[in-house]
Amino acid sequence: PGQTAGFHRNEDMKAIDVLPILKEKVAFLSGGRDRRGGPILTFPARSNHDRIRPDDLRRLVAYMATIPSEEVARHGFTVIVDMRGSKWDSIKPLLKILQESFPSCIHVALIIKPDNFWQKQRT
Repeated sequence: PGQTAGFHRNEDMKAIDVLPILKEKVAFLSGGRDRRGGPILTFPARSNHDRIRPDDLRRLVAYMATIPSEEVARHGFTVIVDMRGSKWDSIKPLLKILQESFPSCIHVALIIKPDNFWQKQRT
């Protein structure tokens, strides 16, 4: 198994190991690249971010990190988290898992704010 920017790639992990959470479409790699050539990991908008078990999410993130080639992954991932339709407080557990699962492979994390974000900030 190779090293990518401090992250140990678990090349033995297969899609079947995370199939139930893959079917839930919690996250995906589109195959697109950011301007630097890094892979883009997307967490699409969903209303039940908080119902995903942390262990399942950890395994999914670890699996997703192994999909791009080491050469591409070396650039660092761009992570997009779409929080529309979600509660703002459900982002913290996800960010914590991302930080723990591949702490030095994320170049940037972009968070699309929840729909009601500005209303809450005014009160």
